[in-house]
Amino acid sequence: MKFQGTCGEIEVTERALKKTVYYALTELSDRLNVSAKNWLQKVLSVFSSEESNIVIVESSDGLTLDLYVAIGYGINIPETFSMVREKIIESFKKHLALENVDVNMHVTELR
Repeated sequence: MKFQGTCGEIEVTERALKKTVYYALTELSDRLNVSAKNWLQKVLSVFSSEESNIVIVESSDGLTLDLYVAIGYGINIPETFSMVREKIIESFKKHLALENVDVNMHVTELR
C-alpha cells in the first residue's frame, strides 16, 4: 500500500499492516483471539501465522479490514467489537497516519 506522507511517498507492505492489526488485537487478548475463517484454514494454520487470518482490502476510499476471531463465551460481542474497532483505528492513526479504515469482525468460534 502506498500513501503520501509529509516527506514523500511511503509504501507499507500488507504484512506490516497485518502485524499492526494483530498487535492491536493482542492488547485485548483476554477477550478474543484471531481465528481461522473455516475448518480448512484451521487445519492449515499449523503452517501459517495468525496474521494470515486477517484480510486487508485496499480501495480508493481507504482500507477495509476483515477480522476472523474466536470470542470467549459470555462476552458481549457488540461491546467487544466497538473496543476492537476503536483500538485498530487508533493504531492506524498513530503509526501510519491513516484515517479511512473500515473494520468488519466475523466471529467464527466461541470458546
